[in-house]
Amino acid sequence: MSKTLSFAGRLQLVKATLTNMQTYWCSTFLLPMHTIRQCECLLRKFLWGGHGRGKVKWSEVCKPLAEGGLGIKDMKTWNKALLLKQIWAVLTEDTLWVKWCQAYLINTSNFWTIPARGLLSWSWRQILLLRPLAREHLIYKCGNGERFSLWFDPWLQGDSIHALYGHRVIYDIGLGTQARVKEMLREGEWCWPQVSSDLLEIQQRVGDITVTTNPDLIFWGRVGDTFSTNRAWQAIRARSNEVEWHGVVWHSKRIHKHAFSLWLAIRGAHRTRDKLMTWGVAQSAQCVFHCGEIESTEHLFFQCPYSANVWREVLKLCNITRPILPWANEVQWMTEHAKGNKFHHSVRKLALAATVYHIWIERNRRSFKNRFLPYQELVKKVRVDVGGKLSISNHSQRSGWHHSLCVNWGIPLVEG
Repeated sequence: MSKTLSFAGRLQLVKATLTNMQTYWCSTFLLPMHTIRQCECLLRKFLWGGHGRGKVKWSEVCKPLAEGGLGIKDMKTWNKALLLKQIWAVLTEDTLWVKWCQAYLINTSNFWTIPARGLLSWSWRQILLLRPLAREHLIYKCGNGERFSLWFDPWLQGDSIHALYGHRVIYDIGLGTQARVKEMLREGEWCWPQVSSDLLEIQQRVGDITVTTNPDLIFWGRVGDTFSTNRAWQAIRARSNEVEWHGVVWHSKRIHKHAFSLWLAIRGAHRTRDKLMTWGVAQSAQCVFHCGEIESTEHLFFQCPYSANVWREVLKLCNITRPILPWANEVQWMTEHAKGNKFHHSVRKLALAATVYHIWIERNRRSFKNRFLPYQELVKKVRVDVGGKLSISNHSQRSGWHHSLCVNWGIPLVEG
């Protein structure tokens, strides 16, 4: 099936359907790494359309669009984010499943102190193993103290009394392990017994915690926020620096197959002949446009005379007159001069992506079908694609500049 779809079509199917097929299991179990690798292998093969190496490393593909990836979620991290929802449910909800967990799995213990060993199911053990990760992002805000465990819940600046001071303070006070925070409150004030140095220190530390009549609350990430799988995902995923050019590729008016081709070109991932010759696949690295140069990404976009002619004509349609720059500089120029969603910015971004796409298609047509189109035909194809896309949602203004762009690209003029 993947052979009948473009890269953009496969990407859409992977993101909208195939990754969601594992969501149920990822919400229930912390999947073994072997299983995750097998699932990702299937997705990778489907996206790239074969059993060979992918054009871009899967770890790069799984980055967000703004960070240079394709926005496919890393399955290992997504699995953890989905399971964190179960921890949130155990701590904050009152569903039938939570009541069952409280009665049979937690019983008289505390969720934070149950050992993750013994006769436990695989799924429950994996939930318990995620407790340190969850604790990093949970915020316990004391109110009237009726809900939180005095000893074991992390209500004291992100830690529990037991974790900070051990079992000795429980013995010193003489309260049982089931004690609640409210038992240390007297008339709205903290009142810890002053019988040991640890208890004196605790009394000083809790002075910054305001006591109210409101119920105790738990938040995710920051005060006021409840849990969501997206917030959890954003909190635990590995982050990379944003790339400046992502707005040129993934803008709202993009043509998806053009955007994917442009993404590959910017990442230098197109299988140009210089790479194929290095891998022993091609016998020659000569440019298919018979200019006598070595075919590479930098040469193909737009140092080759053929592609340079196409790009020069496209720039004229954009009312841009300037020398053609090396590929990295072309991308940088477009990044700086096509920011935002103004009409002429949309024209420029669409024009670049369409030009890259059709040059690559023509390169493949010459390589595999031995068919040739003059560069004027490619300019026409670019004009049809860009003009057609902008005709659907024309937001040009009634000005001489926008009027000229509409005429150049064959876009119906705005009336009124």
